[in-house]
Formats: sequence, structure tokens, C-alpha cells
Amino acid sequence: MKAGIFEPLKFRPFRSLFGAQLFSDLGNWLDFIALQVIVAYHWGLDETAIAAVIIVLGLPWVIIGPFASVFVDRLPKKQMMIICLFLRIMFVGGLFFAPNLYILLLFVFLKGTVAAIYDPARQSMIRFTVHDNHLPEAVTLSQLSVNTMKIIGPALGGGVIALFGAKSPFLFEAAGFFIAILILLTLPNMDEKEMNADIKSEKKNRGNGNYWKELLDGIKHISYTPLLKSSVILSSVAFFIIFLYDGLFVFIAQNLGFTEGNFGLLISAVGLGSVVGSLLMGNWTHWKRKPIHLMSSALLFSGSLIIVMGLGSMEIVNLPALAWVIGAFFLGFMGSGESVPYGFILQSETPKQMMGRVSAAATSLQTFSMLIAPAMGSLLAKWLGVSFVLIGAGGATCLLGAIVLIFIVRRINDQKDIQEKQFQA
Repeated sequence: MKAGIFEPLKFRPFRSLFGAQLFSDLGNWLDFIALQVIVAYHWGLDETAIAAVIIVLGLPWVIIGPFASVFVDRLPKKQMMIICLFLRIMFVGGLFFAPNLYILLLFVFLKGTVAAIYDPARQSMIRFTVHDNHLPEAVTLSQLSVNTMKIIGPALGGGVIALFGAKSPFLFEAAGFFIAILILLTLPNMDEKEMNADIKSEKKNRGNGNYWKELLDGIKHISYTPLLKSSVILSSVAFFIIFLYDGLFVFIAQNLGFTEGNFGLLISAVGLGSVVGSLLMGNWTHWKRKPIHLMSSALLFSGSLIIVMGLGSMEIVNLPALAWVIGAFFLGFMGSGESVPYGFILQSETPKQMMGRVSAAATSLQTFSMLIAPAMGSLLAKWLGVSFVLIGAGGATCLLGAIVLIFIVRRINDQKDIQEKQFQA
């Protein structure tokens, strides 16, 4: 009988881990609107200040996460996650009382640093809480939490601001992290024997346990594992292309005829599409045999949708608002066709005891792509115009998907030729 997406929740350890993730992910997105409202409306600062907040949010994932990941792999994951959540509550308190932009940026950086340590630890724990045959469903549930909270978090944050004031989301965020701590306390320690055995085995293999050697081992593992290396490069380039136009989406929506009142429909449709896509992939897991095929095919389809939106922005293609909303839904739907297989490859192609280092190194590369892309997108928009940036991004997405698919097909044909020659010999 085929296992459904919720099958991993039958295991108590994963249930505790996933429950904590729900509240942690919600906390991550609750303050997304609050930070921008405080900076832009309360302090009257310009776009540069907003950009500074976004950059400082991402920096820890690039410059702290990879270096801290060695300790993530060495230390007990459950205790580390609980400590990280306590620290996040403290830093959210700092955001609540921040009197100016500089203090705000300091606490944004500190909160991001703890998040960059928490997430690799959580990724590591997934493998210890479910059997390998339930890994696709577990990874999909994890991605479903991220995608769902991207929708619920900002919407809830906006509602809380309207009811209780601009800084109130920080209080709800802190409460969410506290609930996550309570749930994590129910996580059994059943994995510790296996974890300690893995760590001891790796220590024996690596000799003296040199910090820099351990750090490089995580990077080397990515470069020496073809499927993992391909997925990391593919997702990083895809993230770069997406964030070229992501910050310009509001201007694209204006060109498509959306007003302030219904612009939110477009964003919500993307989020809803990613949730539906994750649910579908969790119940249909045949893709796990060929995850790169799915990632590259999803890029081809999403690139085509982006090109059509770019042509719509130039008024070459004229469609009603509902059609653009449906297009945005499928854009999100295809996005899950990239993110879920990537998460599965990351988990399945990495030894348990190296998960923290490999996850942090991969995330660092992706976040770096995401940080430099908006500035480049903004410059290109000023030079070429928003519509041309969108069409260019769509074309690059299609090209990326096509190149990977062609490479895969050629590789399969080469393998067939080798097998035929061996058979004839």
C-alpha cells in the first residue's frame, strides 16, 4: 500500500521535530512585514534601509552558517536546537526594543546567525527521526511547512499589526519560538546512541578531528557526489535567476494591470501553488528515482511562464487578471518541483554525521546567489526595463532546464552504449 505524505507523522520523534518546525517557520515569517513597516513607516527611511535589512538577514547564512556547521555535527542536535530557540526569543526582544536602524540591524544579524545554526541541526535530525523509505515524504512535509508559513506568516503579521501595532508581531514570534521549545522537549533521545556511534566512527576516520579538515570534508562531499553537486549548482543558479526579478515583481504586477488592492492575489497564488505542489509530491513519490529530471523539467515549464508574464508586462500578450493569477499559481507549483527534489537529494546523498556541514555549505552558496541577484536585477531594470529583465530571467531558466535535461539524456545514451559494447564483447 502506498504511503501518503503524512505517513512520517506516525513516528513520534519526527512528529515532535515537525511540530517544532511549524512554529519556528511561522516565527521566521511573522516579523517579515513588521521589520519593513517599522523601517519605512515609523522611522521614515528609504529603500536603502529596507535593502540593508534584507541583506543583513541573509548574511549569517553565508558567513556564519558554514563555519558553525562543524559544531552542529559534533554536538547533540536536540539541545542545540533548544538553545537556539531560547536565543531567538532574546534577539526578538532586542528587535522589539530597538530604538534605531543600527540596533535593529544588529539584532536582525544575531537572529539570522542563530537561525543559520538551527536549520542545519534540524536537517540533521530528519534522518534520525524517520526510516529512509519515508524520507521523500518527510522532506516534502518539511518543505510544505516552509511554503505554508511563507503565506500564513506575513498575512498573520499584517493582521496582528493592524490590531495591536507595528511591534506586536515580535511578541507573537517569541511566543511561537517558546511553543517550539516545549514541543522539542518531547523529542525522544533515542537517536543519541546512533549519533554518537556515527561521530566516533567519523573521528576514527579523520584522525585528530581537525576543525578545518572537518569543514572542508563537507564541501568536498558536495564536489565528490555527482547527484548532490548537480542539484546544489542547479538550485543555486535557479535561486539567482528568481531573485533577479523577485524584487521587481510589484512593478511587473502594475504593468499587468494589478492595483494595490488585488496585487496580493498574485503573491498568494504563488504561495498556494507551492503548497499544492508539495502536497502532490508528498503523495506521489515516484520522482525520487529521477529527481534531477523533475527539477530540470520544472525549470523549463516555469521559465516559459515567466517569459509569458514578461510579454504580458510589455502588452504583447493580453490576458485577464484571473489568467495571470492562475499563471502565478503554476509558477509556485513548479517551484515545489525544484525545491522538494533538492531537499530529498540533500538528505539521501549525505551521510547522517555530515548533514550539518553539507547542508550549511549548500545553503551558503544558495543564499550568496540570492543576495547578489536583487542588486543586479535592479541595475538591469534601470538599463533595459523591468519587462526585459523578466523575459531574460525566463529565457535563462528555460536554458538552464534544457541544458541539464540534454546532459542527462546524453549521459544515459553513453551508459547504454557502454552496456551494449560490454554485451557484444
